[in-house]
Amino acid sequence: MIDRKDILTLDYYKKERFTGSCQGMRYLIERAKEGDLEQFVVYTWPGPYAFSATKEEKKVKTFPFIKESLDQIVEYLNQVYNDGVGIWNGIL
Repeated sequence: MIDRKDILTLDYYKKERFTGSCQGMRYLIERAKEGDLEQFVVYTWPGPYAFSATKEEKKVKTFPFIKESLDQIVEYLNQVYNDGVGIWNGIL
């Protein structure tokens, strides 16, 4: 399971994107700006390949770019993991 401390702080995302994994599920979290709108974009996909080598298998979800969204992102990532546990472990 992914813990809140695993996905860093809001200030980190102002400058960088973050990639991580959880038992076969890979994820990327980044800030996207479009005009005045800022949001987190969260991608998930099955390993073992990197983000750039994976195309159609990615799921995408957005969240407002605020500190409170980080808790929601952790919940979302854990839900995605639980919903696809067979995929992440290579069973399906």
